Amino acid sequence: MPDAASKKEGGKILMVTSLDDGHPCDNIIDGQEASYWMSTGLYPQEILVALKGPCMISTIKLATTNVKSVRIEGCAEEKPVNFHVLAEGDLEEKGGSIQIKDLKVQDGSTTASFVKLQILSGYHDFCSVHTIKVE
Repeated sequence: MPDAASKKEGGKILMVTSLDDGHPCDNIIDGQEASYWMSTGLYPQEILVALKGPCMISTIKLATTNVKSVRIEGCAEEKPVNFHVLAEGDLEEKGGSIQIKDLKVQDGSTTASFVKLQILSGYHDFCSVHTIKVE
């Protein structure tokens, strides 16, 4: 199944709560795990992704560092206004190494045009998101 969030498929990052010129937000959807977006401190952090269009999703796959707790929300409307929770989870502490987490949509699957990643807490002041894949 293609990654509905990937830049290659037409996904776009619409908003992030931290900006670091050395690690821009587009790195999250470029398909390269070696590139990443980095927070500039404090929690929560949010990343808003426009998917390639309305699509059925069942799994959100994350590759991160220093992230402790996340919530994924989705919106099926034309504009990213009304979101509902798709999945929540905690990630295992990996001492700064890459954390891989597959989050299943709570209702099995749903249609969404936008996905919001909320990083609720972290193991350190700063965290990074290497990839977010929406399938």
